[in-house]
Amino acid sequence: MERDLYTLKPPTRWVGSRLDVHEVLDSTNREAERLAAAGAPEGTLVIADRQTAGRGRLGRSFFSPPGGGLYLSLLLRPEGPVDRVHENIFAAAVAVAEAVRAHVPSVPLEIKWPNDVLLDRRKTSGINLPAQIEGTRVASAILGIGVNVNTRASEFPEELQSIATSLRIAGGQTLDRTAFAEDLLGRLEQWIDKLRGDGFDAVLDCWRRYFRMKGASVRVGGPGVSEEIEGTVEGVAPDGALLLDVVRAGEVCRERILAGDVTLLGSMRPSEV
Repeated sequence: MERDLYTLKPPTRWVGSRLDVHEVLDSTNREAERLAAAGAPEGTLVIADRQTAGRGRLGRSFFSPPGGGLYLSLLLRPEGPVDRVHENIFAAAVAVAEAVRAHVPSVPLEIKWPNDVLLDRRKTSGINLPAQIEGTRVASAILGIGVNVNTRASEFPEELQSIATSLRIAGGQTLDRTAFAEDLLGRLEQWIDKLRGDGFDAVLDCWRRYFRMKGASVRVGGPGVSEEIEGTVEGVAPDGALLLDVVRAGEVCRERILAGDVTLLGSMRPSEV
């Protein structure tokens, strides 16, 4: 029997030091931002069973029905430079990938740059990180994570049914959502601590184990991208930028992609992790 989210007890030191669990919210990110503005400490964690206005990356909405998904937002107050706050997204992606692999071990898994965790090429998780900048420092950053845990295929809107999945669909069985949340939060704290203690290289080395896009043809566009481009993925730079080989005027140019919506072109399949 699945435990209620209100029984959640994160096996952590600081993640979830303040825990706010809700039946329904407009957005866990918005609630965490409200708490951050009111002075809530780092580690404050907001979880909801359902969101009416869930937020994804690049300003998109995140499908958030009741009962099946895990929707959480973690308040961070990082001390590093503004241009390195994005590194937390990579740490979170590794934590989600490890938790998903532990609960659905036999399905091909990959991370689509920079943060989407895919099972058999279908999205099961998304991560975003809106930050509040004050001068030259990050006053707060909200690490938002959504995972389709027990969502049924019939619950996805028609436009998502061919590109989204859940752990239940992929693994063929219902999971204890609260137990999965506790596992994920433990891993999340571990990887953020590793980022802060050992640096981004240690996180990126593990992240690359789940990266299957090298050699793939992709299109990069979406909100905030001034020019849509197509090219071949060469890899990921030491700072996390996606490296793309693009043909311009008959010459191959190396482009650094810092943000954008990446669409895979063609039919490459991920190898097993």
